[in-house]
Amino acid sequence: MLNGISPQPDQDVRPSGDAAEAGLAAFAVPDRAAHLLDEAIAGIARGIEVLAVVPLGGERALALEAFAGAGSAGTPHSLIVACDIPETAADPRRGGRLAEVHRHTRARMLRHVPADAEFEVVRRCATGPAVLDLLDALGDPTLTAAVREGVRAFAASCAMPFPVIRMLGTEQPGFRARVALVDHPVHGRSVCKIFRPGAMAFFARELHARTALADQPVVPELLDHGSNWLLTPEYHDTRTHLARALPGVAGMHQLRRDAARELARFAAVLHDRGLFVLDLSPQNVVSDPVAGLKVLDLEFVIPYADYPVPAPPASASWSVRGIPAELRTIDVPQLALTRKVGNSVFHPAVAGLPVERLLEPSRRGDGARRAATQWGWYATLATAGRLHAVVARRGRL
Repeated sequence: MLNGISPQPDQDVRPSGDAAEAGLAAFAVPDRAAHLLDEAIAGIARGIEVLAVVPLGGERALALEAFAGAGSAGTPHSLIVACDIPETAADPRRGGRLAEVHRHTRARMLRHVPADAEFEVVRRCATGPAVLDLLDALGDPTLTAAVREGVRAFAASCAMPFPVIRMLGTEQPGFRARVALVDHPVHGRSVCKIFRPGAMAFFARELHARTALADQPVVPELLDHGSNWLLTPEYHDTRTHLARALPGVAGMHQLRRDAARELARFAAVLHDRGLFVLDLSPQNVVSDPVAGLKVLDLEFVIPYADYPVPAPPASASWSVRGIPAELRTIDVPQLALTRKVGNSVFHPAVAGLPVERLLEPSRRGDGARRAATQWGWYATLATAGRLHAVVARRGRL
């Protein structure tokens, strides 16, 4: 996401292999979960780059247990070595990111384990340069050398292709891409988004959306692109599309009427073209004083044809209603304020009116209805937040 950008330190904008080693992580899968190894690899790859999958057994398994301790699920079967997107050599946010990758991978694997028979299906054994020490302990120098080379190649693949003015980000770098304000030789100050190798499906999806939907006013202009990067104008967010921040929902804002209407029209156009969108939230939208309203992240513009069912009628667009529960997978984004809606921008707390009304000409009373709905949700969430704080304080007493 580019909205709410904050400058990052200028060092390591073209990260070296040594700096990238800070993002290493190693996860062990036990023998009991050997049949879930593919799920473990997919879960980890969703968040960070998988560099190697190392079979364990015999002396290797003993060496891992001597280095990292014995796991509660028994003998280790495989070691998955992965690396986070390099941002700075010592990013304090890495721990939280790796914990999220671990949590998602565990949940993905446990879908295949009865609830009354759960066990430690995957565990994190080492992070940062300690991963290389772990590989050394396995006794195969060629393995350590291969991972070192993999880290260097990964860091090179994430290097910005143009001189960096500053890195851009929100609370943390993305799991799939790095974003920077760059100095392009033709377009000058512009924003470059470069995808890691394991996220090329998201790159392809966003590139297709940016080209196929280039006629839509809310789609950012595509100045240029390469094999894994996109170049966008530097938009300046006036935040005029936002009405007020919603309490208790981090980064979430209510939308002004015209912005909600424009996003509803965009969803309708997508549906007419056989597409729907997920991850459409106020955080992903900017208001530029010249270019107008722009939707910045289009990695989740998806064809209905990717699913084994006919496209729904326009009134049941998945952009608005969400993917049917029976078709949802663990890889569908789980986002705030998307219960019974496809995207938070269409939640009544955010938009204030149903999408059907947003798509029709304004009626008398719409403004009052929208204001009442938005203020009602604001009050509800504010009250819930206060009650939660009281309960939390009492729990600490």
